[in-house]
Amino acid sequence: MGTWSGESFGNDDALDWFGQLQEAPGALPFIEETLTSGSTESVVAAGAVLAVLSGKDCGDVHPDVVAWCTGKAAPPASLKQAAIDAIQAIIDDPEADGHDTWAELGEDDEDYLAWLSNLRSIQARLR
Repeated sequence: MGTWSGESFGNDDALDWFGQLQEAPGALPFIEETLTSGSTESVVAAGAVLAVLSGKDCGDVHPDVVAWCTGKAAPPASLKQAAIDAIQAIIDDPEADGHDTWAELGEDDEDYLAWLSNLRSIQARLR
């Protein structure tokens, strides 16, 4: 496991966030708080969790996340829209925490493009 990955749960911070989600007294309030004040990695992870909760296939999602989401209710549309907006804010701001590291690779870098593609894919699955 590395510090950075283009996948939603391909880094330590995202998996740490998922561990905190599992221990949170309320999953949806925890996700909502993450979307407003979380790190880039946790916002991406939260968006991926919401997509799985919405019944959307997320091929790069860690199997433990899929198992945790199984049988849980779909999130409200307002929370999904908040995730779409939070991810868009990351895409739009190359100086954002985390995005700045990817942006240093250059706009034509394969890893950077894969990371952006993953963000857009999460947004599409939340619509």
